[in-house]
Amino acid sequence: MTPIFGHDAARAEMMRAASSGRLHHGWILAGPPGIGKASLAREIALMLLADEERTGPVPDSHPAAHLFHAGTHPDYAELRRLEKDNGDLARNIGVDQVRGLGRLLSTAPSVSRRRVILIDSADDMERAATNALLKSLEEPPREVVFLLISHAPSRLLPTIRSRCRLLRLAPLGARDMEAALRQAAPDLGDEALAELVRIGEGAPGRALALSGLAIADMLDVLERIATT
Repeated sequence: MTPIFGHDAARAEMMRAASSGRLHHGWILAGPPGIGKASLAREIALMLLADEERTGPVPDSHPAAHLFHAGTHPDYAELRRLEKDNGDLARNIGVDQVRGLGRLLSTAPSVSRRRVILIDSADDMERAATNALLKSLEEPPREVVFLLISHAPSRLLPTIRSRCRLLRLAPLGARDMEAALRQAAPDLGDEALAELVRIGEGAPGRALALSGLAIADMLDVLERIATT
């Protein structure tokens, strides 16, 4: 699995909860877009599925990792907006996707001790899907962990928030930003890297999305306008 930079405290909190035997069934991983919430959630999901309360990523040689990376782990499900026939993404995560979790929720784990469901992102769920998920959060099956990604947790239903623990992730520091960008774009020169660190504001995803768009020049102009 690709290394994830930053968020060590959040990862450690999850693993402490898991190793204590008091792992809550619902977690909201919250923070600005582009800081790596979904990547961290997938890393945590695999750690939970591997049935090893480790402090670092699960090696690719682990049997659970083989299934996870192949998208065939029977105790894992991930919900995201589906791709339509024209290649565009659906506007929302639909209620049928949530209802489709029924088999996983109603059966015992197959190869792991836990079942893990990741939703990327909970902000994208339509109202009916949110209500369907709420039923499972209210009466969660044993050994099921929900990982909900959210860019704006305050917009989620209060009933969803009240049944989950909030794990708030902060933007990356400069050193982690540099490392993440070097990994994603190893051919970046030092000047381009410094520019992306500046415009990314702690979010590697944001920086990469803005790269090559002369955003830095635009921001400089806006800063000069704001100070005149």
